[in-house]
Amino acid sequence: MEASPLTRQHRPSSFQPKIDSLYEQLLTLHEDEEPEFDVGFWREFFLLRPDRASLQRRLEAISVEDLLQIQGATQQLFQQAVVHMNSRYGLSDESALDVCPESHLRLIPVRLTAQTLTVFLGIVLAKRYTNPSSEIITLLAGLDEVDPVFLNFANAIENVIRSGESGTFLVQSSKSIGAESVAVDVRQKAIEVAISLTAGAYQTSLVSYFTHRDLFPCLMKYIEAADDPLHVFQPFLLLGLLTNYNQFEFRNPYRLKLEDFVNETAIQKIILGLGAVCSRSRDCYVAIQEDIEQGWTLSNTLKYISLGVLARSRSSTPTRNATQPEDTKDLFSMLPGSDASILLPAYDFTNANKLFSHTLISNRSSNPKSEFPFSAFLSLTSYILHHAYRSPSPTLYGHLNLITLRILIEDQSLCTKLFSPDLSTTRPQSSTSQSTPSHTTSAVGSAHPSTSPPSTSSTVSSPT
Repeated sequence: MEASPLTRQHRPSSFQPKIDSLYEQLLTLHEDEEPEFDVGFWREFFLLRPDRASLQRRLEAISVEDLLQIQGATQQLFQQAVVHMNSRYGLSDESALDVCPESHLRLIPVRLTAQTLTVFLGIVLAKRYTNPSSEIITLLAGLDEVDPVFLNFANAIENVIRSGESGTFLVQSSKSIGAESVAVDVRQKAIEVAISLTAGAYQTSLVSYFTHRDLFPCLMKYIEAADDPLHVFQPFLLLGLLTNYNQFEFRNPYRLKLEDFVNETAIQKIILGLGAVCSRSRDCYVAIQEDIEQGWTLSNTLKYISLGVLARSRSSTPTRNATQPEDTKDLFSMLPGSDASILLPAYDFTNANKLFSHTLISNRSSNPKSEFPFSAFLSLTSYILHHAYRSPSPTLYGHLNLITLRILIEDQSLCTKLFSPDLSTTRPQSSTSQSTPSHTTSAVGSAHPSTSPPSTSSTVSSPT
């Protein structure tokens, strides 16, 4: 019997995912000429599910000098991602394939491409460069190709956010089951990519491509169609970043649109989203330390009159939070989280649009048991001011909210509406609505905000 031509290979100790090997092949520094990756490599690269942790770990391990040495690979990655976002013949939209494989086989790979771009831009743009503008342009597109590449990038982002589609194939299959949910998810991923570029390249000229390609209509269309108030957070944050970009150097078109915006449906959606995000951010403080006053009990009464020894025999109910005081200080110093960034566009909208200010005060949720969005805003403000002395972040956010409140109370019509009987009726308090620190009034009264956005040197006095 003839010997088999096949040879047995030993089982490796661990298997490397295919996408991880592609990351390694792409981001490895070559001493000789950098390789050119063919169409098959990129089709496979964007077809596979991205490993965000692996890509982030590899990019963080590369220094700025080494990153500039492999600029050919980074340029190809960004440019091919833009091509795939504009492509009509992708096959890797995982949500579409999971929902309805037969009718969604021709959907574009926007979702997976956007996930890769979000991680790539977030890590690369966060590094410290000697000349940020020129070096970032070199890494992403090259000085000779920056205009066509970023114009195509801005067009792709705008098209995806506006319609959730690329070409006509998603429109043709949109009548199928699950197409709407796929489109919404793709639009969210596109907004995340835009936020990554805008926030990371804020001190460069790359953000100006989003001013030439107006994203305001598509962002408002997305907000108006959002069913969940929390879905408003990201597009509203992107709008705030674009509104503040070089606002003192030229007439920012986004700020001009804020002043003239009168779509009440979109404004109400924004305010409901603002209230939901403020409630979620406020609950982070409550989760660390519960501050609801306990009702009168026999045990509490005995302790109040220094007879607590008589109540020791009773079984005490364990508290919800058993965090040590030292750990509590560390946890409070990390707040507010990223949700608080919505306070910047809230200030911009309040300062620029009177309709938004009036709606912010009077808007209420359709659920009678939920709290007012403005109440959630005030509650979060009180917690931020209470812990403003712990780190610069709550100090600046507290100053920003005080400026927003000052804009509201300095308007006579808003004050009249704020103290009208319609808004003074008692409403049931939601389960997440918590009591606020008792020193809020004194903190607001003692602060001296200005009508301009706070600088990094702004401070708020610590509570006593």
